[in-house]
Amino acid sequence: MTKTKIPQSTIARASRLFWSGAKIAAREVSERIGGVVGASTPESSLATKIKQTRDLVSALSQLKGAAMKAGQLLSLEFSDILPPEVVDVLRTLHDSGTFMPMDQVRYILLRELGSERLSELEDLTSQPIAAASIGQVHRAVLRGRPVAIKIQFPGVAATIDSDLEALNNIAKTITQVRGKNINFDDFFEDLAISFKKEADYLLEAQAVDLYRKKMNSGSYVIPEVFHEFSTGKVLTLSFEEGVRINDWIKSKPSREEAHHFGTLLINLIIDEFFTFGLVQTDPNYGNFLYRPDKRQIVLLDFGATTAYEAKFRREIRELFHVIAQKDQKKLVEMIFDYEFLDRREPPEVTELMVLMLDRVVKIFNPKLQPFRFNDDTYLREIREMSVKFVMAVQYSPPAKKLTLLNRKLGGIFHLLKDLGVEMDMRPFVDRVLNTPIQEDDRS
Repeated sequence: MTKTKIPQSTIARASRLFWSGAKIAAREVSERIGGVVGASTPESSLATKIKQTRDLVSALSQLKGAAMKAGQLLSLEFSDILPPEVVDVLRTLHDSGTFMPMDQVRYILLRELGSERLSELEDLTSQPIAAASIGQVHRAVLRGRPVAIKIQFPGVAATIDSDLEALNNIAKTITQVRGKNINFDDFFEDLAISFKKEADYLLEAQAVDLYRKKMNSGSYVIPEVFHEFSTGKVLTLSFEEGVRINDWIKSKPSREEAHHFGTLLINLIIDEFFTFGLVQTDPNYGNFLYRPDKRQIVLLDFGATTAYEAKFRREIRELFHVIAQKDQKKLVEMIFDYEFLDRREPPEVTELMVLMLDRVVKIFNPKLQPFRFNDDTYLREIREMSVKFVMAVQYSPPAKKLTLLNRKLGGIFHLLKDLGVEMDMRPFVDRVLNTPIQEDDRS
């Protein structure tokens, strides 16, 4: 990591993004011209894509904030359709980048906590132990206890809209150069809503408290909030040890270890959604640590926590049951009743959605057990069906309640895929159908 002042002004951030996008577009044009005259090869095309991605990663790493976080999501959401070499470069956004120098860190802490509380923080590390998109984390000692202090980068909240608008324009420019005309407005609008919630550390502190209250299993470790030392821009938590997920995957854990981790992860999302209705929807691998010796998952980041009403959770469980029973008539009724589709859609759109939902729950098919998460055939089927569906829809906007939930499920699937997990999914069907759904309680 490299320390640097984080650009705060809208003009400075937008110009840096624009320049990065312009270079990518220029290389794309050059490659297309080279292809016409016969100078382009598959190897040179891939090299161009990697160079483009590195340029963009460099710009996003320096800017932090919404710009970098959007890039992290791209590495997860499009990992199946981008070359693996490009995905590898994008994923460096999860673990690296620039960070604020110490004078900027101390200035923010003084402004947010005041001199008296700041003086109680001892052994504050001069470099962060982690630097993500919205803030960086320093270790310290508070009243004899090791703590992790998350400090928000300056200007993050104020530049979310302008950052995403600039990225939206870059995406449109690049796709137009490639001969496509794709509207990314809804995608970036959803990101803006989610990122603004994440930029309020007081909301995150409330979410951590709720998780500690509800997720009291010994398999999951949730930090403790030090409220007296937390504000909207600074969050102080108990320091929790663990191995970063990417590092643990690189250590090549045994099949049994990967299976245990996968079981914990799937049970976590079942409890989050169906039992408690409280889901941390950011799929970034950096939001987890693992303790192989104690076989525990440490949950770190709760900024993207979303609450789901009991009524909606019961609807999703009933939908899951109907899909598993292959009751197509009932399924079509529910799709319209739950407003997942507009009733004006032509029959072929409804048929595509039914087929797509059937493919999604295919992982629970008894004939496919144990299910292999790195099964390229399954992923290809889902991707192709999704593209057909999106192209055919005429009236139905994306189901807002499903957007962030799908993002979390997709992130978990890709994590299990990277681990090469193979497991019998049938016991999880029983858990989904029989887990008691707690009524809404946010206190």
